[in-house]
Amino acid sequence: VSMKNNKKICIVTRALINGGAERVIAQLANYFVKNGIECSIITIDVAAVAYELDTRINVDAIGKKADNKVKDRFFRYAALRKKIMRYKPDVVLSMPEDIGIYVILALIGSKIPVCVSERNNPWVMPDVKITRLLRKIAYPLADGIIFQTDMAKSYFPKNIQKKGIVLSNPVDIARIPEPYKGIRQNVFVAVGRLERQKNFPMLIKAFSIFYQREKNFKLVIYGEGRERANLESLIKELDLDGVVLLPGRNKDVLNAINDASAFILSSDYEGMPNALIEAMCMGMPVISTDCPSGGPRELIENQENGILIPVGDEDALVDALFSIIDVTLAEKMSKKSSELRYALTSISIFAVSYTHLRAHETDQYLV
Repeated sequence: VSMKNNKKICIVTRALINGGAERVIAQLANYFVKNGIECSIITIDVAAVAYELDTRINVDAIGKKADNKVKDRFFRYAALRKKIMRYKPDVVLSMPEDIGIYVILALIGSKIPVCVSERNNPWVMPDVKITRLLRKIAYPLADGIIFQTDMAKSYFPKNIQKKGIVLSNPVDIARIPEPYKGIRQNVFVAVGRLERQKNFPMLIKAFSIFYQREKNFKLVIYGEGRERANLESLIKELDLDGVVLLPGRNKDVLNAINDASAFILSSDYEGMPNALIEAMCMGMPVISTDCPSGGPRELIENQENGILIPVGDEDALVDALFSIIDVTLAEKMSKKSSELRYALTSISIFAVSYTHLRAHETDQYLV
């Protein structure tokens, strides 16, 4: 893709600790600098970085500025404006959406174009009323918006839709293990933050019913979050200690789950879920809720390369668990799901995104 020299991009996010958006940021930033574009990342919160970054990428953290929440936010974004004005980037890319809203407002009058990436279900997120109100004010001022699904894009009025493109998450093929060829372990796995959005209680309850007939299976849920204590209580209540495991985060989670019987996504809502994409690229049999804003539906052809179930439907999940342990069905799904491995590689997605780098007649750049 042809790009002019000496261009600067600044990426703004909450932090680079863990998460799908953060992983995409690391991939984008690495790709930018390898293609001759100077790239800086500003984090609103802490400076810790959980992903491998090219040494040419500057990471600049703002951090806490005041004890009062309102004052803290004001001072953080005031500091952000100063930093960006000092960097003088050609474009600012911001994600996720709740950060992007405040970035747009912080840069009013700066004449620096801002592109926001929507990373979740816009009907639900952001979940703070004032931020949702500010989105109505901020998005018309954005120079570009990236949507992960057509459904997410459809939420917004036409004037906002015209600013946007729909791009799936890129896949870093170098970190995706080859599809597992041996006999799969009697383990179901899930990966995600231990938060209400992921609806892990439904998964645990469904597995409990499945386990009554299939005592040789286990369920392992990788991740951390505020729901850990509640999930541990549920596991104990259902007498599943040692059967349902919560090992926390795992830096090598893809290799850890590669030989599992199936990957399960039980979320009430998602954007375009990275964990599901990666599991499918590894050729894992998958079960997912058909959750808004439509990411799983765009990835899964039901009963062909995975199983889609209604959101919150515990009975359907139980049925799907029993179905997916059928070796013939699982092998068919595994073979078909692995085809995503090359359809969604970083290079192909980035190539599409770079065709949209030139924005408007002012030769500004968007991602």
